[in-house]
Amino acid sequence: MNKFKIIQITDTHLTPEGHQAANHQKIDPFLKLNSIFMDVSKMSEKPDMIVITGDLIHEGVTKDYSKLARLISQQMDKLQISINVILGNHDRTTAFYQGYLEQPEQAKYYYLVSGKDLNFYFLDSKFYDYEQGYLGQEQLTWLRDNLEDEPLKKSIIFLHHPVAGPSIQHMQYSVLQEGQELMEVIKDSPVMAVFSGHIHFSTTFTKNNILFHTTDSSAYHINCDDHHKHLIYDATNYDIITIEDDNIGVETRCLLAGQDVINHVDVADTGFVDPGIFQ
Repeated sequence: MNKFKIIQITDTHLTPEGHQAANHQKIDPFLKLNSIFMDVSKMSEKPDMIVITGDLIHEGVTKDYSKLARLISQQMDKLQISINVILGNHDRTTAFYQGYLEQPEQAKYYYLVSGKDLNFYFLDSKFYDYEQGYLGQEQLTWLRDNLEDEPLKKSIIFLHHPVAGPSIQHMQYSVLQEGQELMEVIKDSPVMAVFSGHIHFSTTFTKNNILFHTTDSSAYHINCDDHHKHLIYDATNYDIITIEDDNIGVETRCLLAGQDVINHVDVADTGFVDPGIFQ
């Protein structure tokens, strides 16, 4: 396999027209996102793909997603790099379909991009407007069927919500609620790695020889050292994923690291939520 380079951006939380930036950001998240595109444009080795893993607009409407579609189109033309997006819990599905895709709305937005040496699965872990992530059996079955169709082709998964791992046990209330179900689908499969966002800090672990990596946000970083009081800072981060043969490397680029707490989130219960809400 030739080397394949991916830029992962996540949790852009772009501000809807006429609203204030989420969590009292002092710097416009559009400027933060543009700073990443500018950084990428200066790379001597051009990436093969850019992925934005959800929370594109912070609770926007149709015209906000239309604006995003124009921005993404302009950047693809400028950079000559494909840009793929998925949805996060702060996105609004109807507005996304109407403004970004200009297509009839579907319940879930997931798809496969098939490359010469790699398959890329883009999943939809958004469940209505809940904080937690949920894929649903239909999507899991689709993923299993596609992986079984090409059992020897290396595969990468992108989704918004991470799977609970050793370093984020205190985030169970917020992450993908079907982590075990996803693991059952991808174990003994050609999946090399699962990349996610959502929690606004970077973390990595391996399980069943699969890499699980979560990327920090382009809009703001969240410090969760105190499991019950999460501190929020202005920040801009993104990751560079390099895949070569059976090896994967991740480099984090930090373009902004604010030192002032701009907001906080109080968390009472850190455990998994009642699965009944997904019925």
